[in-house]
Amino acid sequence: MTYKRLTLLLGFAAIVAFGVAPQYRFCCAQDDAETAIPADAGGPCFIGPDGQLVCSVDGGEEGKPVSKEQEGPAVPKVDLATQPWLVESANLPANHPALKRDHMIWADSYLWTSIDDVVGAIPVEKWLTKPPTPEDLAGKYILVEMWATWCPPCRRSLPYLDFISKKYKDDLVVVSICEMDENAIRNMKGATLNIFDIGYFAAVDTGRRLANKLGVYGIPHAILLEPTVGGVVWEGMPTSPRYELDDKKLERFFNIGHKLKDAGKLPETSPVKFEVSEPTQEERASRRQPNANREAADEPGSPSL
Repeated sequence: MTYKRLTLLLGFAAIVAFGVAPQYRFCCAQDDAETAIPADAGGPCFIGPDGQLVCSVDGGEEGKPVSKEQEGPAVPKVDLATQPWLVESANLPANHPALKRDHMIWADSYLWTSIDDVVGAIPVEKWLTKPPTPEDLAGKYILVEMWATWCPPCRRSLPYLDFISKKYKDDLVVVSICEMDENAIRNMKGATLNIFDIGYFAAVDTGRRLANKLGVYGIPHAILLEPTVGGVVWEGMPTSPRYELDDKKLERFFNIGHKLKDAGKLPETSPVKFEVSEPTQEERASRRQPNANREAADEPGSPSL
């Protein structure tokens, strides 16, 4: 365990809390058909080997099967422990440790690790908004979300990212990194928010370099970085049922930031850096894409954040 990781663990372990009641609902897609999922079920989207979009669905409380009433109409179920090939970016063996977690995060865990130890400067291919300045980042928590245009839960998270970036503008910087190119974003179906007119920072990286470094195989996936050493203090799907990154969790983190600021312990410059660079062809080839007509559009009346 590195010194940075140990410091983060000791400093933040006591304030991390889970089990907040679900507040959001999602839609997933299969065969271009949108299906509403109950508020206590849902998961990220994946691309199968045939390019088909599939969404994971949680099975309810442990030992209690989901009833027909809870289940809703024709929800596609995916058991990643027995179907590990239904993933967004990597074919995992059935005995992979990630598939045996009680709470799946659809990525390797880097909790309590400095982002500098993982990737150095966070690579982006192009900024779609103005890039964050050192002044924007200094003294603030930074939420970085990785997503794609073909993923309905990703598109549905965009208004939430915009909301928290504005509500907590004095404490939080939000950065979204899309693994599709700018053209795909401009032609994105089902978007409820103009990605080019938002309150946070947006970039593309068709080499999905940060996502690959973090072992992300299901999206959306986000990491929350604290302002002292850029350590990961939260990770996962921000709107994941029962594990949302909601106001209560965010404000617990921000209260620690306020105490560090009052004690004069926040650095003058942010430890988190971003770097614009072109991904290699090999890095671009690591990204799976859905078949041409597989990007699902959000239908009118579908549940939203």
